[in-house]
Amino acid sequence: MTSTKPIYNEKSWKAEILDPSKEECQIRFATLKSNGTISSEIDTLESQVAELAIIRNPALKHDPSGLATSISQVLGNKNWDTYGRWVVFSWNGCAVRLLPPDDFAELRTNRNRDRITTEEQQELSSKTVGIVGLSVGQAAAITVAMERSAGIIKLADFDELELSNLNRIRAGVHELGMPKCIIAARSIAEVDPYLQVEIFPNGVKEDNVDEFMTGCDVVVDACDGLAAKAMIRIEALERRIPIVMDTSDRGMLDIERYDLTQIEDGFLHGRIDASTMHSLRNRNDWDMESLNLFIDFNSASDRGQNSLAQIGTSLVGWPQLHSEVASGGAFAAETCRRLMLGENLPDSRLYLELDEKLTVKN
Repeated sequence: MTSTKPIYNEKSWKAEILDPSKEECQIRFATLKSNGTISSEIDTLESQVAELAIIRNPALKHDPSGLATSISQVLGNKNWDTYGRWVVFSWNGCAVRLLPPDDFAELRTNRNRDRITTEEQQELSSKTVGIVGLSVGQAAAITVAMERSAGIIKLADFDELELSNLNRIRAGVHELGMPKCIIAARSIAEVDPYLQVEIFPNGVKEDNVDEFMTGCDVVVDACDGLAAKAMIRIEALERRIPIVMDTSDRGMLDIERYDLTQIEDGFLHGRIDASTMHSLRNRNDWDMESLNLFIDFNSASDRGQNSLAQIGTSLVGWPQLHSEVASGGAFAAETCRRLMLGENLPDSRLYLELDEKLTVKN
């Protein structure tokens, strides 16, 4: 039995956004309905507009006449048929009616306030986060998207979803065999179709590292490839871009301030010197020595050290749990947000292990 892998064009992971006030978009919407691309429609625009009016003036929640006036003000010179946008998700056949971009962003991020202030939210909308590797990286990407703590998210991973990934990656069995980049990009589009997402389905390699790193304000390293880890750090130092790395074991979080440190300071807080890092850029296979450079066996948990000894024999790879991946993604995303807002975070390795806090010490 043979199978043909699908070809993923941009519309297979990016929503198509149509402005109903434009004739060409009206024709396009009708065409997508007639050819079966759109099989269902969800239109809650009226409740979105009412909610927008209320968040601008919470007193309207108990003032129906005032709310009606404010709704008219939101619509301006448009009527219900021409206001907002239709957003079409070709991969599930659904068309959703939404507020236009600025109003959508205002309403969707309203409950961020004032953990993220309006001014900070605006500043973050101009930032770019690059994410390499989409296990912990997927959790970080979804968190960034949900908080809207960046305007552009770059996703890099060459791998496809396997069944054993479903203990830690937010996906479904219907997505088995699909590129992890596509899965993450679709998830982001379904949360916020106005966010700009760029995908690198071949991962980060020598022939695309310049394109990937260009414009990034911070990069999350959640990849397994040794060469890729070295490559993005060398490039980050040259471009003065901080890197955030989170691993599952003991909640290890690295904040690598290549925007502040110099080449003589070394990489990973001085753990790896420049010549060694450049040599790793040409290596594909890990050995225990290179692995130790990045994770430090002596600081690993007992279970982590036991697992390391079994990789390649009774274990096929490093074990990870979704609880660890989800929390690691959250830690990485928050660190990225704070870095992009200019907070004075240290160049350091932190251990944010919840298990150690929960365990009763004898």
